[in-house]
Amino acid sequence: MIKVTAENYSIIKETIKNAPTFVYSILDQVIKGSVYTDNDSFHSLLFQTKSGICYVYGDSSSEQIVNKLECLLQKSIEQSKRFTLFSYADDWNTKIEQRLNGHVKKLERYTFTFAVNAYNDREKRELPDYEFMKIKQPQIEHCLEFDNQYYEEYWDSTNNFLENGFGFCLQHGDKIISEAVSIFKSQQFAEIDIVTDSNYRGNGLASVIAEKFIDYCIFNDIQPCWDCDSHNQASYHLGTKLGFSNPQKYVIYIKS
Repeated sequence: MIKVTAENYSIIKETIKNAPTFVYSILDQVIKGSVYTDNDSFHSLLFQTKSGICYVYGDSSSEQIVNKLECLLQKSIEQSKRFTLFSYADDWNTKIEQRLNGHVKKLERYTFTFAVNAYNDREKRELPDYEFMKIKQPQIEHCLEFDNQYYEEYWDSTNNFLENGFGFCLQHGDKIISEAVSIFKSQQFAEIDIVTDSNYRGNGLASVIAEKFIDYCIFNDIQPCWDCDSHNQASYHLGTKLGFSNPQKYVIYIKS
């Protein structure tokens, strides 16, 4: 097993054709993480964030990669830490389920492709009674859900998010009622995470705050990314209304 050094990250970025946003966050060194391979040709790759989110890519016949996954899973069990494994390929799914059988639970998710023309052609709403604000430290201290612990898990620290990520909140009076933040971001991509106060749901606030996020992405030449659980119909339909199309199913494995 070889741990890939950072000077080779640009080569790997050119090698991979499709991956979760956190993979590009690691490769752009926006967040801390590790990349493992079985040989210098990078035929099989394993990406791992500091918080325990992983992704496998390439040739699924690599025993070294699967052995490393078993070690990471066992370590997460012993230390009561997170283990979440992303897979986009059926051959990897088969291999993972054979080797990690009984220790992981399989969940299905969708990832979408953003169609900027469809987004620009849609009718947008105005909310004169609400105030938009870019998320900074004061908003985090009075957040709805995305607190310091959230940013420490996904961004390594709140300071790293404030420096390299972005997000927006919607306020009604002094109360934050909706938030949209980049759960992961790289030089090219930004994956959105949204939450709305349950007392304000059904008013289209998630759509409006998402538009603020997407507009920022377009202005800054960043590709917005939308993923959701397969059973989350509300998120699925909201994404399609916002110009995200061509849903592709993939799976994640978590500790059972």
